[in-house]
Amino acid sequence: MVNIPVGRSTFKRDVARIASIAMHNRFFEQNPVLNATDEIPSLIARPAMRKLMDVGTGPIVFTFDEPGTFDDAEFIVSNESLYKLATDGTLTYIGEIGPGGSVSMAVVGTIGETPERLFLCRGGVLWVYADNGEARGKLEATGTILNNDTVTIDTVYYKWTNGSVDAGTPAGTLANPWLVKLGVSNAQAIEALFKAVNGSGEAGTDYSTALMPNANVQANTYTSSELFVSARVAGPAGDAIAVAETGANLTWSTGATLIDGGDPQLRQVATPEDVGAVSLDTLNSYVGVIPVQGRGVNGQWWWIEPGETTIDPLNFATAERSPDAINQIVVFSDRAWLVGQKTTEPWVTTGNLDAPWQRFSGILYDRGGWEGTAVRVGDSLFITDENGGVWQISGGLKRVSRPDIEERIRRAMQKEVKLP
Repeated sequence: MVNIPVGRSTFKRDVARIASIAMHNRFFEQNPVLNATDEIPSLIARPAMRKLMDVGTGPIVFTFDEPGTFDDAEFIVSNESLYKLATDGTLTYIGEIGPGGSVSMAVVGTIGETPERLFLCRGGVLWVYADNGEARGKLEATGTILNNDTVTIDTVYYKWTNGSVDAGTPAGTLANPWLVKLGVSNAQAIEALFKAVNGSGEAGTDYSTALMPNANVQANTYTSSELFVSARVAGPAGDAIAVAETGANLTWSTGATLIDGGDPQLRQVATPEDVGAVSLDTLNSYVGVIPVQGRGVNGQWWWIEPGETTIDPLNFATAERSPDAINQIVVFSDRAWLVGQKTTEPWVTTGNLDAPWQRFSGILYDRGGWEGTAVRVGDSLFITDENGGVWQISGGLKRVSRPDIEERIRRAMQKEVKLP
């Protein structure tokens, strides 16, 4: 009997102008009982997908779960909306995260009394979600912020000034509030207050030199007319934290205290210099965040410390091997892999609080990855380079794609570049 060779996968090679082979919903598998050799495998029908439920308006953009967190729930992005699907089938709408292409998610589990949190980014915006949220507050400027306007957050007093931020004896009290730079616009005034609450600006310039970060409240993000804050501790206890203001054009729209502590909460996270975020992952409770590259930050990345939800502007590092831009961060094994345009290098945590990250020496690959294509599968990391080649990292670097597959990937890349 003559064996007839059969193509075992789809093959399409336009460059060579040869006949294409199409494989639809089938795969080959060796059957040791029915097939004597590898030359005559079984052709098996691929199981059909079954509809689970409708989620939002669609299309489904991204799904994510991290076993052992959020009661094993799955998070789903449908169009611009974020949902949580519980294991019992209960679907909960969380909120809108906006448009902007690919989505990246990572989870940090419970740390002491700090609840588990989901971090995600899309369209450059960084978000954090918790089932047990922190009490929140919103300060609004309805007109021009004036010299000597004051804001009280918990028991700490802040006052804007157009003079020296160290005039007198500022101490954060009613009689001697911390002094905050007024600037020449509401946007500058609110940004300075944001930095003052967190202690993340330049002491002596943005605010009083002796200022300390607010012990019970953190500033999360801001606009040119709004400041968003939350309690540092999750749960309803934060609802007792008082807030106030004396400016004629200032108001706490959430009331005289923080509100909604203990409720599910989705909120934005401010990034240094308002640079967007494109990728994130977690290792040892640190959240690694890749900012939009360019504008002087090529090769740079940030991290959020365990238990925190804000990025300290000083918590950054720079990929060391090559000046190429970083497209993605993927945690694989006990390392965080920075997948750049031309290179891929691993970083590890050190246990040193003053220098918590360092590059893992001895491993470096002169292959980068197209944005969003690096994926962890089992005990391997797969990257797709700018030429469409697919590479497996598992103890070494191995090419796993064929020329015809690479041609199709390159065509997809070209279409992506042409999209607005």
